[in-house]
Amino acid sequence: MQPEGPYRFTHALGGSPVGKAWAAIDEQGRFVTVAVLDATVAATAGWREAFSGAADLLARSADPTPYTYADFSAAAPWVAYSAEVGPGAEKLFRALGVDYTPAPTTVPPASAPPSVSAPPLVSAPPLVSAPPSVSAPPLVSAPPVSGGAPAPWAVQAAPIPSQLVSAAPHPISGAPASPAPVTSSPPAAHVSPANGPGTDAFVAPVRRITPSARPPRRTGLWIGIAALVLVVLAGAGGVALWNGSGDTPADVAASTSAAPPTMPTTPPQSPGIEPPQGGKWPTQWPRFTERDNVRTLTNLEGLAFPVKVPMDWTCTLAGKAEGFAKHNCGRSASGESTMGGELIVRNCPQPCDEQRQTVMRIAEEAWGTRWTRSGQSATYGEALINVDGEQRHALIVVAYYRSGPDGLTDRQFVLRLTGPVQEANQLRRIATYLRDVLVF
Repeated sequence: MQPEGPYRFTHALGGSPVGKAWAAIDEQGRFVTVAVLDATVAATAGWREAFSGAADLLARSADPTPYTYADFSAAAPWVAYSAEVGPGAEKLFRALGVDYTPAPTTVPPASAPPSVSAPPLVSAPPLVSAPPSVSAPPLVSAPPVSGGAPAPWAVQAAPIPSQLVSAAPHPISGAPASPAPVTSSPPAAHVSPANGPGTDAFVAPVRRITPSARPPRRTGLWIGIAALVLVVLAGAGGVALWNGSGDTPADVAASTSAAPPTMPTTPPQSPGIEPPQGGKWPTQWPRFTERDNVRTLTNLEGLAFPVKVPMDWTCTLAGKAEGFAKHNCGRSASGESTMGGELIVRNCPQPCDEQRQTVMRIAEEAWGTRWTRSGQSATYGEALINVDGEQRHALIVVAYYRSGPDGLTDRQFVLRLTGPVQEANQLRRIATYLRDVLVF
């Protein structure tokens, strides 16, 4: 049985334990692929949020796969991709970390598009394979698809020149109006922002327009600038060197140089994409409440502010020098970290202006995410990353704040965390709490 939606579904492209991928045609006759999450799975805690979060992060990744329309509040949430961007629905299921099996298909002649007399849409919920008997999405996933067999929709019609990713998609009047279990009155469908500012994967859907594709990445230029500045600063004797594995800084050399202590001495493998795009701090990110099982750490060495973390987290000092402190915080199991990362504070020598802040920011590892400006002296980024075959949510915040009574911005704050996709909101709670404390 075909799912509900503002499309004419032609055939199934594949399936997974949590949903199916469909080939379909929209009301303008354009070919799309649609990922539909099974209604039973969507009712299980964590899956609806993981589904919407994976879709938005795929749209904002370094190699974006933007969707055209979606309804995350439907009983069976769905996301539609233009056929021109490739197997978007399949990528979404693989990003969720579930097994995906392409459906055996009989490829029709290239000149024979799907019949217009295909069965009409029905109101019954989509059929998918039996959902897994778990309370949260799995942690292990296959790497994202980069190629494979030709897509079954590719031979049905030539690409439609008017359907570009950067163009605003035509509105669909038949978008389903589904009950919204998590918000009071969300619109039925919305357009994905491939690089939109201040977006949030886990909030109520709103209609948004996909902007033009982002300009070519200039990572090499920024790395070169960072390396050059670091070499100059190191030559002045003001940069503390890392010893051993790089986790523990050596003593800071006595110097009157303005170099910030213990800056990384080598360029990051995947810095953030510069310059930051405009935006603001996501107001929809959740905050800790009295119902959360958390604790407040007030005596972390080298920090002059409290840190609130989940009760099962620990924070240990990983490095300390004059004007510098680094703590590793997170949750571990059997000696291996399952969630967490590092919190770093360091001096930002005067003048701690935009130029110096940029140099310090581009020296940080950021998984190649696009920076979003969330204030005059703060940026953040999110990404889906693959660690040893496990799909994880990554969050980084780099901000500058005032630590003294003179009112001057003089300290850099770096929060770099990863965790299971379904626990992304826990990372966001920590980041929002620290932003409220430091006021950046």
